[in-house]
Amino acid sequence: MLSKRICLVMGKHLKRSQVPGGFTLLELMVAIVLFSMISTAAYKLFMSVTRAQETTQSVLDEMDKLQRAEVVLEKDLLQMTRRPVRDERGMQQPALKAPGAGGALMEFTRSGWQNPLKAARSTLQRVAYAVEGNQLIRYYWPALDRAPESTRVRQVVMSGVNGMKVRFLNDHRQWISTWPSGQNPRSASEAVSAASSVGGADQLPAAVELTIVHEVMGSMVTVAPLVTYKPDRGNKAGDSSQENAANNSPGTLRPQPRARIGESADGY
Repeated sequence: MLSKRICLVMGKHLKRSQVPGGFTLLELMVAIVLFSMISTAAYKLFMSVTRAQETTQSVLDEMDKLQRAEVVLEKDLLQMTRRPVRDERGMQQPALKAPGAGGALMEFTRSGWQNPLKAARSTLQRVAYAVEGNQLIRYYWPALDRAPESTRVRQVVMSGVNGMKVRFLNDHRQWISTWPSGQNPRSASEAVSAASSVGGADQLPAAVELTIVHEVMGSMVTVAPLVTYKPDRGNKAGDSSQENAANNSPGTLRPQPRARIGESADGY
C-alpha cells in the first residue's frame, strides 16, 4: 500500500516537471529577429518622412523668398514716377535711366515710400537694381537730389540669380533695351543731356519687361505696365482690319509667370 502511494507521488512529480516553464532559446531568437525587422522598418519609414518634410520645407522657404522678392519688384516698377533727380555731381538724371551708373541695370524714381514715423524725407525714392555675383541687389538713396557725399543703401533681394535683362516699351510699340529711348550705350551722358535739354528727362515707357534667370526656377519674366500705359484703341467694333502688332502692342501685354521672390525690409 505504501509503495503504491510512493509511486503515485513520484508519477505526479514527473508529470509536473515535464510542463514547460518559459521560452526556449529558439523562440527567443525568433522573437529578437522579428523585433529587429519591425524596428528597422519603422526607422526607415521615420527617416523617409523626415527627409520628405525637410525637402518640402526647403522648397516652401525658397518659394517664400521668391514671392517676397516679386512683391518688392512689382511695388518698385508699378510705382515708377516722372521725377528727375540730381546726382552727387549736381548733374540732372532722368526719371528712368538704363543702364544706370556704377554697373546698375536700371535706375529710376518711384513713389509710395511710406513714412509712418513722419521723418523729414520725401515719399519718393530713388532706386537702382544690379546683379552682383549671383545676387539681385537693390540700392536706394535716402534723398532724391543727392549731396556730394551721400551714400546708398544696399539690399539683397534674391539669391541664385545667373542674370537679368530689362526691356522698355516705347511710344512706337517697340521693345528697346536702353532708356531714355534715344540713349546710345556708347554715349549715355550725351543722350541724358539731350533728353534734359528738350524736357524729356521725365519721360517713362509704356511698360517694363524684366527677365530674371534663376539657377533653380529658370527664366522668370515679369511685364509691368506703367502710368503711361495706354490700351490699344485702334480696333473698333466691327472693324477687323486693324489688329495689334504682334508681341509689340500694349494691348497684347500679358504678365508672364513671375518669380516668387527676397524679403521686404526698410526702404521698400
